[in-house]
Amino acid sequence: MEQQQEEQEVGLCANCGFLAKLRCASCRQAFYCKKECQKQHWNNGHKERCKPFKVLESKELGRYMVASRDLKAGDIIFKDDALVVGPKTITEPVCLGCYKRVDGSYRCRVCEWPMCGPACEKLPDHQPECVIGREIGSPIDIQNFDEPNHFYELVFPLRCLALKKKSPKKYEQLLGLESHYEDRKGTYVFKENQRRIVHMLRNYFFLQEFSAEDVDSSEKSIHTITGIIDVNALEIRLADSEILGLYPVFAMLEHSCTPNTKHTFNASRQVVVKAAVDIKRGEHLSTMYTHVLWGTIARRDHLKHSKYFMCTCFRCADPTELGTHFSALRCKSCDHGFVLSAAPLDELADWICTSCNATMTADRIKDINLKLGEEIENIIAMPTVEKLEEVVNRMAKTTVHPNHFHLFAARHTLLQLYGRDPNSTGEDSMKKKEKLCQDFLKVCTALDPGMARLAPYAGVALYEYHLAVLSRTRQDPSEKHVDQAALRKDVETAKALLQQCIRVLQDEPKDQPEGALCQVAQENLNELRQWEATLYS
Repeated sequence: MEQQQEEQEVGLCANCGFLAKLRCASCRQAFYCKKECQKQHWNNGHKERCKPFKVLESKELGRYMVASRDLKAGDIIFKDDALVVGPKTITEPVCLGCYKRVDGSYRCRVCEWPMCGPACEKLPDHQPECVIGREIGSPIDIQNFDEPNHFYELVFPLRCLALKKKSPKKYEQLLGLESHYEDRKGTYVFKENQRRIVHMLRNYFFLQEFSAEDVDSSEKSIHTITGIIDVNALEIRLADSEILGLYPVFAMLEHSCTPNTKHTFNASRQVVVKAAVDIKRGEHLSTMYTHVLWGTIARRDHLKHSKYFMCTCFRCADPTELGTHFSALRCKSCDHGFVLSAAPLDELADWICTSCNATMTADRIKDINLKLGEEIENIIAMPTVEKLEEVVNRMAKTTVHPNHFHLFAARHTLLQLYGRDPNSTGEDSMKKKEKLCQDFLKVCTALDPGMARLAPYAGVALYEYHLAVLSRTRQDPSEKHVDQAALRKDVETAKALLQQCIRVLQDEPKDQPEGALCQVAQENLNELRQWEATLYS
């Protein structure tokens, strides 16, 4: 039988019109007959048209992005370089070159900031505060290296301000980001920034002594910068710490509580944005500025006070939160009803029972959630299977819907303890583990189909689920007969779960726990395939 070769797609060269087989590797839309034509076409305008997104503007959203062509889940939409990176405002002392924890045994020979060693004090990241420190000579008084130090609050704003001289173009891009200066004036955060950052930069680091052409040292300029940081900065997880970065293109992504993009960071600290789900041409591109595992009240309140807008996405507008009942409470007036917000986009609206129409005030709902959250947090701090089972079962029967977001956090811990806690290694515990993983993953899929934010949680659940399934394949020595069909089905299920775990976690950094789990899942899958081969031999 002749082997049929797949025909190579051809088209007309976008530059000269001749028959062409080469294609643009990014957009896959333009054909080229040779590399020279591709370079010419790129410089003649394809560079802009090649982008899978375009930037639009409206009064309601400001600048935002839409897909300029159909995108498949996993497609790279853009990579963005940081304008500035630096330590988080609340952090234990870290090296300002590599951001590893420091113990004070070495300090920069120029400015006295604690560093790892001579190599780190020369790194570009550290130069802004080093230059200013050399000029003003104010001591960097850091003695305790086991707790956060207020000096680190100043570093990121200082690096932003230093861009004016270092890179005027980047500084202009920086000032183009939203600061919500007027919204922040008079707030608690504004007053704290005045005391802790503005005052320190002006009166301890003496920024006003520098030329205005080099550093914007006015109080308004510093407040504007702190606003830009609070509204736009992304957290970058490193092996030993977390830092912040400001990304001008990423900042134009709008918010949604069901985002259609996901992002990771590469070794160069670029943010890499991919489609989390299939996206149609013209659809808005979105990310998430709050926590996916908070209920609607908490998410909207966080966005209101940190990003200065109220979310109206379809998850927030749905009382059931996409059918999960993620914020639902049990009705106190009847046995079967759940209490949901009558108008989720109105933060003051009453909550109404789905069965008997009894009502509860929004303030009462907040109080119940606060107390439940405190109880769950205390148990998770020192978890045991017994404590977690008790609180989950009690709350699900008396206070909240079984899928409630506080119980969701408890269940995530519980599903990992089954089979590891010495008191929960039996068959019954593994059955509970399997059922818990199934229920957990259903909610994950409903809230975040593309695993834009829930990949770490879903990855853990998938891995634990495979362990529960495999526990059934361990033959009891006393059993003489093995159900081969059931065994093979369990092996196939375990393989599928590991494969899904790997897909979900494949973009996670290798130096983070999620990336390490992905590697473990791959190793387990290889071992399982080898064992499977012995079953059929």
